[in-house]
Amino acid sequence: MKILQNNLVTAVSSGAGNLSSTYAIANVENDTVALPYIANATSAALTINVGAGMNCFFISGHLCDSGTISISASPGSSASIALNATQYSDLDQLAINTRHRLPPEWFNFTVSGSSITRVDTGSALAAATITLTLNTATDRKDSPVSGNAIHQWDQSSGAVGRFEDSSGNGINLNDFGNVMIGSICTIGGSDYQVIKIVGDGSGSTDVTLSGSASDATVTAIKNPVKIGVIRAGSVLSVENPQIGTGLGFNDYSIRRQIVDGGLSFKQRNLCKQYSISSIMTDSNAQSFEGFYRSFRSKPFPALVTQDMPSGRNVDTRNSGFFYFIEPPSFEYLQHQGSVSAISFDIHEVI
Repeated sequence: MKILQNNLVTAVSSGAGNLSSTYAIANVENDTVALPYIANATSAALTINVGAGMNCFFISGHLCDSGTISISASPGSSASIALNATQYSDLDQLAINTRHRLPPEWFNFTVSGSSITRVDTGSALAAATITLTLNTATDRKDSPVSGNAIHQWDQSSGAVGRFEDSSGNGINLNDFGNVMIGSICTIGGSDYQVIKIVGDGSGSTDVTLSGSASDATVTAIKNPVKIGVIRAGSVLSVENPQIGTGLGFNDYSIRRQIVDGGLSFKQRNLCKQYSISSIMTDSNAQSFEGFYRSFRSKPFPALVTQDMPSGRNVDTRNSGFFYFIEPPSFEYLQHQGSVSAISFDIHEVI
């Protein structure tokens, strides 16, 4: 198990602007994943400056169709590494009322000679510059989860209006699933972004764009480029959890049983939760205790399991931005205290 124990990021900037001041690039350095940086373009190159001692990099709450990361640090640099852009599921229901479509991603980085590679067997890096590039390109106007495709924009006044199908009916964006704050819409040959959605978006004044758009055909709608959390720093590496460690989920969806066995429901976010039991050496147990005493309720990036078969995709599936639900418990397994059993639960922040 690996835990990012100190954040060495000193500055973050973007080559693109932001959707608004609410979604500024500074958001990636706070702990509120739900308040991301949203770019005002279909591509954004982020520059992250990191102090000396980094050997891991973590991102969460991002959305893109493709992306790359590269690092330069004296005396070398890395090749361009592709980000994971595979969503949790290819089922269209994933798009309904969920903030996280892409899993978080953990990167181990070490330097050997003049080469920086995605492994954890070498030395920590000197002061480094990370370039993170995120791109969006896929048109989603014809990809509703349910209901009709988007055909046109109907202006009420100025930047306010709604999206409609080919018959002039308002589009329910909750059901459509692929329009959100920051979506990039090509209307009448010009690009606009969605900056506000009221209710389900089907009312004549429910959608506000980034600029005034007259009635016109919608030729493309793309996901925004966004990212919630960026961290880079040094790692606390301890023993993997024991066999039997549990992965569960907290589902914030609303369910209500109705008369005659029916069900009323509203889909909402889903978070991972791990119940972990670990056997640690005394040295690692003391380091882990020190980490808990420092962070307590503050969220932190972690890779729950390491050195697993590649097919497990642990860098995405088993990583996350977590907090301790309760303080961990420690149990000495030998009289001299050289080995400890530690139990704790961590909950994902999205």
